[in-house]
Amino acid sequence: MLVLLIASAIVASLLVELGLMVVRDQMEASQMLREDEREMNGVFKRTSGGRW
Repeated sequence: MLVLLIASAIVASLLVELGLMVVRDQMEASQMLREDEREMNGVFKRTSGGRW
């Protein structure tokens, strides 16, 4: 019974770590998307205001 409790605690800990890794990756990906969007907005602003 004690072995089952320890094994389930280890599995729960690994699942929490996996969840944290996924959340961290999602946060980093969303930050990268925002940076890309800012860069593209800057490009559009520079090109749309130019002379023909």
